[in-house]
Amino acid sequence: DRINRFLGGFRALTHHLLPRLRRMDRPATLLDLGTGSARLPRIVTQWAQQNQLSVQVLGLDAMHRHLRIASASLNGTPDVTLLQGDVHHLPLAPDSVDYVFSTLVLHHFEPEQVVGILRRSSEVARCGVIMSDLTRGWLPWIGFRIAQPVFARHPITLHDGLASIRRAYTPDEMRDMAAAAGLHASQVHTHLPFRMTLVADQ
Repeated sequence: DRINRFLGGFRALTHHLLPRLRRMDRPATLLDLGTGSARLPRIVTQWAQQNQLSVQVLGLDAMHRHLRIASASLNGTPDVTLLQGDVHHLPLAPDSVDYVFSTLVLHHFEPEQVVGILRRSSEVARCGVIMSDLTRGWLPWIGFRIAQPVFARHPITLHDGLASIRRAYTPDEMRDMAAAAGLHASQVHTHLPFRMTLVADQ
C-alpha cells in the first residue's frame, strides 16, 4: 500500500479510470483483478461517493488469505463485493462489467498468459480495460533500491520488489501483447517514476 500510494501506483490507474467514470450517465460496475487487500476498490468507491457517483466494484483474487484481509479492511463497505477466482477463467459473463482494471498484476505472468488475460478481460468489459504495472529497466531498479529503506523495509518486500522489476514488461512489449489480444485501439501511457498503464476503450 505504501509503495502504491507514494510511488504512483494508484495514481497511474486512477488518472485514466476516474475521468471515464465521471463521463458515464449511469451507475458503473467495475472488476479489479488481483485485488489483494482491496485498497484500490476502497479508493475508487470513496472517490465516487465524494463526487456523488454510483459505483459497484468486484474485487477478484485467487487467494483466500488475501480475500480474508480484504474483507476485514472493507469492514462491510456496501459498494465492494469480493470474489475468489482465477484471472485466466473469469467467473463472469461477457459484457457484464463496464471496466476491468488491475495494478501490479500482469508482470506475474508470461507473455502468452498476459495475452489471454487481456483477451478475456476485454470480453467481460463493456467499456474498456485499464491495466497499470511496472516498467522494466535499469532506472526502475535503481529507483527501487534508493526508495527501499523507506518503502520496502521488510526482506520479503525487498525481494519481491526487485523480482517484479526484473519480470516487468516494457511499454513496447505491452503494446505487442495488447495487439495480440485484439485490443487494437489500445494505448500505453508511461508515468513517473516507473509505471505504465494500458488503456483500451471498447
